[in-house]
Amino acid sequence: MSKKSKYSLSTIQEPISSAAPEVKAIIQQVLKLEKDKLYLKTPRNIQEDILQIIKEVIQ
Repeated sequence: MSKKSKYSLSTIQEPISSAAPEVKAIIQQVLKLEKDKLYLKTPRNIQEDILQIIKEVIQ
């Protein structure tokens, strides 16, 4: 059995679905940020943007 078929989608998503609301908010915002920067040839400042998202959600 290959590793690929060993994991189900629910198993992979379980840490996200069981996370605290704050963690879910961070994940959703970071995914949106990454999606928005996909079209850029060289995305810049993504670390700073992620740090800002985390600071905003925590406060």
